[in-house]
Amino acid sequence: MTYKRFYKLFNRLPLHDDEMKERLVQQYTNGRTSSLRAMSTAEYDALCDALERSTADPQHELRKKKRSAALRLMQQLGIDTTDWPRINAFCRDRRIAGKEFGALTPPELDALALKLRAIQRSGGLNPRPERPTGQAEQSRPQIIYMPLGGLPN
Repeated sequence: MTYKRFYKLFNRLPLHDDEMKERLVQQYTNGRTSSLRAMSTAEYDALCDALERSTADPQHELRKKKRSAALRLMQQLGIDTTDWPRINAFCRDRRIAGKEFGALTPPELDALALKLRAIQRSGGLNPRPERPTGQAEQSRPQIIYMPLGGLPN
């Protein structure tokens, strides 16, 4: 059995040292042992489940869910969501979020998702065809009015 799950959770605790580890193991083995290796699978799972509950960060899960939704919307708009510099450059635009994607709070992620949906409804991020400057004016015919019977009074 590997103890990766335990140490991942244990290191999230504000105070984590060998003495604390031994006390936790003794607590979940009813004082039988202070060694992780001597724990049964059921005892180990109960300890890890309790550590997960005590170190759970509800904001982390909420932020993760909102980030995922925003990234999905960006992907639908044609932004390469594997290119983090591109995502951050897009989000830094003051019209989008004004800061990098990783720094957005859950309310800011909600606002970003709202803007992305609005962009999607208005046709997406497709660049508008550019008119070459000067050429459009030359291609229009000009009409000049000249009276044939002399100048008008």
